Amino acid sequence: MRKINFKNLSFIFYLISLFLPVFLGAEVYGIFALISGFLGFIEPNIYIVLPWFSNALFLFNFTFESKIGNFKFLLSFLTITCSLFTFGIETIPLDEGGAYTNVKPNFGFYIWIISYLFLLLSQVRNYKKK
Repeated sequence: MRKINFKNLSFIFYLISLFLPVFLGAEVYGIFALISGFLGFIEPNIYIVLPWFSNALFLFNFTFESKIGNFKFLLSFLTITCSLFTFGIETIPLDEGGAYTNVKPNFGFYIWIISYLFLLLSQVRNYKKK
């Protein structure tokens, strides 16, 4: 059986965040935010694009951590920084009719951030072991 460490916890929390509500004020789950986040490129919005991009950074960092050396720390900080732009999202589309609703980050968002922090923590721990 595989030992649970901070890196594994990071991925577990990331997966959990995909099935939790991301925003208060709207029924948006993490998986939907992940799938629809690229729409921030269509209507350029830095508060949508950067948090969405942080997912790609996280998955790249998680997958290739051993191959990118100390660059992994920069990627982790960049991932966390990009994800914090979510606090700038104040409204999201409610329906296809053009209605918007006010939102704030919810539980799923915080679990998502914790997953990023656990990856950074695992990298710091492994660096100190060397």
